[in-house]
Amino acid sequence: MNKRCLSKILLSLLFFIVAPSVFALAPVARIVYIEGAVFLQRDGDTLNLQDSDIGIELFAYDFIETGDDGFVEVELVGYSRRGTILKVEKCSAFYFNDIERNGSAKTTVQMMAGTISFRVQKLAENEALNVQTETALMGVRGTDFIVKRAPDGSVLVVCVEGKVACEDDRHMERYAMPGSIVEKRPGSPLSRVDIDVGDENLYELYWSGKREEVFRAGAESFTRGYSSQYNSYLPRFLSAYEALLSVKRQLENSDRESNELSKLITVKADTTDEVIMMCNILPLFEHSFYAVQVLEKYYEQGEIQSLKLDRHYTSDDFFNDFMRRKDEIKNKLADIRYCMKLYDNISHSASVETDSRFSPAVEPLEKSDLPLSELDPKTDSFNTRQDLPDLRPDGIDF
Repeated sequence: MNKRCLSKILLSLLFFIVAPSVFALAPVARIVYIEGAVFLQRDGDTLNLQDSDIGIELFAYDFIETGDDGFVEVELVGYSRRGTILKVEKCSAFYFNDIERNGSAKTTVQMMAGTISFRVQKLAENEALNVQTETALMGVRGTDFIVKRAPDGSVLVVCVEGKVACEDDRHMERYAMPGSIVEKRPGSPLSRVDIDVGDENLYELYWSGKREEVFRAGAESFTRGYSSQYNSYLPRFLSAYEALLSVKRQLENSDRESNELSKLITVKADTTDEVIMMCNILPLFEHSFYAVQVLEKYYEQGEIQSLKLDRHYTSDDFFNDFMRRKDEIKNKLADIRYCMKLYDNISHSASVETDSRFSPAVEPLEKSDLPLSELDPKTDSFNTRQDLPDLRPDGIDF
């Protein structure tokens, strides 16, 4: 038996031994196609997925990340959700939140990085599917659309069929539909761009190229902004992690052993403060972490030059510190998602609703941290056939 097969068996056994009641909850999705480097984090452990893993079920808080050559297709499961497909492109990362409450089911795709396309079958009246990025929330019922996060933090929503309701962190709402693209730039509200119906994919390519150009032109400003954001969140994250770690054993023991409602409610009450403390920083930190991970690739390719961030602290120091601790932080994030799953399990078993503060809005970068070109974006209309020839890299107006 090779090491990979043995590790998979041990990992599977660990899932059932450590948290058997987790599997009392229904799976959210299953993997239907894998290509290249695809990683699954579950309950604090990581598995490098292969073709032989096609068909594996995914549960709430299972974290999927694709490498430079990675691609994975995921199908939602459960009654009317079956047939809903997520296509996850290279260098992307996401996980599911799945909440069943009072006969209703809401699945949220927490998107950290990259590009995900969705083909959503019409959902039942008591079902909902949302996509959450750091500064925007998309809600759908039955449609085909793409969500893309650019290196500069901008988000694009392209809808080729149906309609997608988009809301930003300022509670502004816009609708993406054929002929109308929705965009969210850092520090700016949602905007809508009108294009010719049928040119959605062409505009996506144009947008990706333009955001790349904007990022390269303002790489120094983005590095200063994201490094400052990350360093401000890191101490809060580590403090919240230590607090959550102090109740981890209590969550595990209750999830494994207790079937009495009163004990479950007591454990939930005893651990809620630590969970809320983590929930107040987790969305902020994890989005910041994956934004820096994108910057790291540009740094390694020499696209980001050395610059002074503080009196005795340079961008080289920052990226070296980040790379040195990256695996440690990813392990902590995996451990946190495991604890959140245990807590949700206890709440579900006790029929107690979880705190509404589980998905706080994420603070955008301040405008002062962004390139000057981003302070007054042009967000009106776009005539694909007329404008595209003038938008080659040497003709882009920043």
